[in-house]
Amino acid sequence: MLKWLKKSQAGQAMVEMALVLPVLIILLGGILDFGWLYYNKIALTNAAREGARYAAIHYTTAPEWKQESIDLSLDTYVGPGNASADVYKAGASQIVATVSADIPILTGVASTIIGDDSVYMTGECIMRIEN
Repeated sequence: MLKWLKKSQAGQAMVEMALVLPVLIILLGGILDFGWLYYNKIALTNAAREGARYAAIHYTTAPEWKQESIDLSLDTYVGPGNASADVYKAGASQIVATVSADIPILTGVASTIIGDDSVYMTGECIMRIEN
């Protein structure tokens, strides 16, 4: 039954795949990069929250509250690397903790769009000092 029709459509699936595959790869790379950056933003915010909580509780009791809360922030969530943290008293009753890191991008999709291999991110938390 119509042999000439079958022969002319032999490469159709390959051509369709060649047209669709680059779009799918770019879409998948973008999803991976966005998820990776979002995960790291949450980790930085949680690290800042831990440091602020420790500092808010131990502000008047521990003499080394600032360094201990910075160490807790970096060791708990961020780990070794190029992250930095700062904890300071703001006003009469607030502690501010910030954790910053240079997050590398996993795939080349986002780096071609933003023009850099990493994104500088900061997590911040403000807590009331516990008395």
